[in-house]
Amino acid sequence: METSANPSLLIVDDDVSFVRAAAEIARSIPFDITVAGTLQQAETWLRRERFDLAMIDLSLPDGSGLDLIPACSENGTEVVLVTGYPTVESAVQACRTSLLDYLIKPIEPSRYRALLERAAQRRALPLPVLDGGWHGLVGASDATAQLVTQLRRVSPTDASVLIQGDSGVGKEMTARAIHAESGRSGPFIAFNCGAAAPDLLAGLLFGQEHDAGGSRHAGCFEQAAGGTLFLDEVAELPAPLQVDLLQVLESRRLRRTGGNQEVAVDARVVAATNTPISRVLADGRLREDLFYRLGEFPIVIPPLRERPEDVTPLANLFLARLNERHGGRKAFTGTALEQLRRFPWPGNVRELRNVVGRAYIMAGGDVISDPLGQIRVTAPLDETPSTLTVAVGTTFEEIERRMLMKTLEFFSNDKTKAARALGVSVKTIYNHLAKHQQNPAETG
Repeated sequence: METSANPSLLIVDDDVSFVRAAAEIARSIPFDITVAGTLQQAETWLRRERFDLAMIDLSLPDGSGLDLIPACSENGTEVVLVTGYPTVESAVQACRTSLLDYLIKPIEPSRYRALLERAAQRRALPLPVLDGGWHGLVGASDATAQLVTQLRRVSPTDASVLIQGDSGVGKEMTARAIHAESGRSGPFIAFNCGAAAPDLLAGLLFGQEHDAGGSRHAGCFEQAAGGTLFLDEVAELPAPLQVDLLQVLESRRLRRTGGNQEVAVDARVVAATNTPISRVLADGRLREDLFYRLGEFPIVIPPLRERPEDVTPLANLFLARLNERHGGRKAFTGTALEQLRRFPWPGNVRELRNVVGRAYIMAGGDVISDPLGQIRVTAPLDETPSTLTVAVGTTFEEIERRMLMKTLEFFSNDKTKAARALGVSVKTIYNHLAKHQQNPAETG
């Protein structure tokens, strides 16, 4: 059976309403939940598998929850005992065992959530395996699978490829994959059209017959002879150079800067832009005739936020590389991976790689449980009585709870005014208060 990325919780209790509330909070972290209503059912589950945490009611229909502790200890399951009827005797018995905690019903939600989060942090997944995917392209999404299919088909041809994608999505890696599968024996040369001074671009691209010292310099086209030339940010080329580039692509011959002799070139061109093609054409930043010549085979790489299925394999790849480089044995928790999946990644794959690298350095041990912690603390926002600041990666349930409590606080716990401000009914306010197990005193 495939191992889940989430930590696991066994709830042993015959109180249906308590089980439902406890499970709902745990799923939001997220935990995988298993429920047993009796001692016998719990013993059956504990014989089958190990859980990261077991929350056991002290009084069960067929016995005492204390009787489950030996089975939990045997298979490595941590135990939290809960009871609605605490006694000195039961507390003494509980303290004599290897418990993680002893809770009295009704459980305070913040304490329960903190307990679950600590348990999740202690649970690291297996060490990530170094799997570089297809020429470095790693992912489990349909978009990545379709991209690889496209690349497999176009790479062996001579078609010019134009890659569109946000900064950091992996356009150069995609171009390298094309080169690797092309069968061309020459080198792969990458050139960023927006990273050089305009007066130097022609010489860098097409070469220079003689510089101030009397030397001849080969440009990128000649350097890529027999191979692939990757022109990143091609729309940043000045208009006159776009005309020259089009002529070189059409004739497969170039004239070095300061020279009169034409030189034959044999370089396959793969170009890229991080701005949508429709926009650079409309703005006149890319000539339409050059676009049609470069874009014989257009490819669009979606941003990482549109393919969250790729986050886990990418994060594990980056972590495995760091482990290999530094001789480490660090692993993510399921909560950490879920945190990464929920982040919008404005900087795409490049930002994910940087975050994993920073988390690797900051982790105190071999378990990485809060990889986005450093992002959260770099740009704090002050809250006011009428505003709410929410960190990226916060669950919808937590945002909902905080918004409700902040609004009630602002209106001095007047539920009618809070309901009007939130655009809901007073009954909805009460329903959500019950859901979050919060019961502030009524004042209106």
